[in-house]
Amino acid sequence: MKGLFATALVLAICGCSQLPKHNLESADTKSVLNGQVIFSRPISTDELPDRALLALDAEIEVYLETIAPEEEPDSRLQSLIDALRQQQLLFEYDANSTLSARDAYHQQRGNCLTFTLMMVAMARELGAEAYFNEVDVPPVWSQEEAETFVIYRHVNMVSGRPQGRRVVDLNLAVYDPVYQQTKLDDVTAFALYYSNRGVELMREGEEKQAFLYLRKAIELRPERSDFWSNLGALYSRFNHNYEAEQSYLQALHLKPDNLVASSNLEWLYRGTEREALADTYAAYVRYHRQRNPYYLYYQARQAYEDEDFKLAEKRLNRALRANDNDHRFHFLLGLTQYKLADMEASRVSFKKAFSLVSSLEAKNSYRQKIESLTEP
Repeated sequence: MKGLFATALVLAICGCSQLPKHNLESADTKSVLNGQVIFSRPISTDELPDRALLALDAEIEVYLETIAPEEEPDSRLQSLIDALRQQQLLFEYDANSTLSARDAYHQQRGNCLTFTLMMVAMARELGAEAYFNEVDVPPVWSQEEAETFVIYRHVNMVSGRPQGRRVVDLNLAVYDPVYQQTKLDDVTAFALYYSNRGVELMREGEEKQAFLYLRKAIELRPERSDFWSNLGALYSRFNHNYEAEQSYLQALHLKPDNLVASSNLEWLYRGTEREALADTYAAYVRYHRQRNPYYLYYQARQAYEDEDFKLAEKRLNRALRANDNDHRFHFLLGLTQYKLADMEASRVSFKKAFSLVSSLEAKNSYRQKIESLTEP
């Protein structure tokens, strides 16, 4: 009996590793893009926002003229970075504010993309080379209600110099060179801005404005699966189920392993009583997440916080079998083993974590956490 059950379970899991065939075909993008269901008329591309995202005003230009005016562009950029570090130029992290370069300077706040828009614009004004850099950090999903996930990305600035690449990041403690980096052209960075801003407007209940911004992102970079998924989240939030479904299907047509789109489709099908399709997508997502080292790491963190250290250790070991090169996995395993009183294993894991991490900020953070373990 046990042998039959195990065989049936393996067959069921393998069968769930494929999406329904209709995802291989293009979706009804016309209905998705024209906005008819929101505006009661088709929207033209002329109505989409078109902001000068890198434009600076006279006040900012006057400020930049004071930054090491006699130096070469690279040295002037370093002086600007020093001004930020010394808080002579103020900027506060605000995850929910996607702003243009000019607005970022004046409001002194914003998310990583906002900060990067400001820094790229000012670096170029100083005459330095600067470009946008997308960092392929592990997926971070924000659950916008009970049933819709939205994708976020991390972006920073890179400037070339004789000594090598200079990375300018709003939070260098989070940035790690071990993550895959992709140089972005300006148009793609602008598309990210419109998608981010569209998500913010959606969360504020601004259905029409949110559509225009998300639609603009797709107009600029229609090949980006995540933009279609975010547009689907908008349609889903305002109960436009057909358009939401077609948006998610297009996201999967472009990137079949987009688990956010698959998760959202599961909820959509569940909410519209298409249980068979919902079950198929749920199984597909479950199959791939349970093999995703970053999802296992996320589960391990939850188990650690719940003080279920045995479960945390089990999930971390599974994550490490899939990816042995992420210092965070080893460090959390070291913490977990310490809690389990396995001191020798804990030391080995901490040593491995430090051998993999390159960020000084991350190393200092790890040292502080280890020191806190011995505090009364």
